Amino acid sequence: MENQLKKAVVQMLVQIFRPLVKVLLRLKIPFNEVSDVLKWTYVDVAHEHFGIKNKPPTKSRISVITGLSRTQVDKQMKSGLFNEETEQYKWNRAVRVLTGWIENKSYLDQYGKAKIIPLESDNEPDFKSLVEQYSGGSTVRSILDDLLDSGSVKVKNKMVELLKPYYLTVNDPDEIQKLNFLGLSSQYLLETIEHNIKPGQSEPRFQRIVFHEELPVSLVNIAESYVREKSQKLANEVDEYLEHLIKYANDDGKTVPYLGLGLYYYQSNLSKGEQTIPKSGEKS
Repeated sequence: MENQLKKAVVQMLVQIFRPLVKVLLRLKIPFNEVSDVLKWTYVDVAHEHFGIKNKPPTKSRISVITGLSRTQVDKQMKSGLFNEETEQYKWNRAVRVLTGWIENKSYLDQYGKAKIIPLESDNEPDFKSLVEQYSGGSTVRSILDDLLDSGSVKVKNKMVELLKPYYLTVNDPDEIQKLNFLGLSSQYLLETIEHNIKPGQSEPRFQRIVFHEELPVSLVNIAESYVREKSQKLANEVDEYLEHLIKYANDDGKTVPYLGLGLYYYQSNLSKGEQTIPKSGEKS
């Protein structure tokens, strides 16, 4: 059983690491920098989650369960590598503004399409009021700059036009924003899976995957468009409902840092039968 478990763990790690390593190599991040981050993360997680009887673990215990020397543990605990007070949620504030624009009837025309709205107006719904209502306290200038950078809006003669109801795309010029998005999206998915596979877990969180094989290449665009349309509609409905709950909740001072729904479309990058580079150890 141990051998089977080890094989399963190795397979899981390769599946997780492979797309991540593609990103890291593209960014020219060498292995030693990644290994340093992994050491720090091992120590940080062990310190936060693997104490005994609600007490933080000693450095000796962290050393034992991580396989790192006590000296390495001490070094990692003093490094202060990761500061969670970052701009990682900036994209989320922008997304909320875009969602409000396509969901709030005040910002839609008679056909249900997003209006072109003034930056600021005393007589009609404007971009300033949209940001104030949905951004969670961000300034109008910062949200506008974010949306302009991502190509979500354009401004002409002090009028703001919605170009696309989503924030980050493969063409986003801001590499840092894309990496923040990658980190957060991966974190949320893996946190959900970790919660669900925890021994004795009686209340799993919602997690589903739809998987199909042998779809003709000629129909892929149709399939992707269908998934995008349905997923966007669900995302908008969930976002609107959660916003409603927050707005009308009886505030007792206790909140959770974050919750929500993650959606993504996936497909193989290759058609069946296309040539691939042999894996390490395989003969070509």
